[in-house]
Amino acid sequence: MSVQTANLEAAAEAVPKHPTVHDARLIDRRDQGGRRVLEIVLGPDVDRVPPGVLRALADADCGIKAVQPQGAFLSAIAE
Repeated sequence: MSVQTANLEAAAEAVPKHPTVHDARLIDRRDQGGRRVLEIVLGPDVDRVPPGVLRALADADCGIKAVQPQGAFLSAIAE
């Protein structure tokens, strides 16, 4: 079991400032037995999560859980 110290609100505020971020929003998955997550949409035509986005996530003690392409965009889930 991990200690949840991520500040998703801070990440949700900082991440959209990066020029490759198309959209970022908090998603509440607690009603499905999960946690709140930050969904980040990068692109179009971005093929990886840029270091600036990773740095903003790290500053808020968040990390990437999953990344998948969606058409011309790249979707990342951060916790």
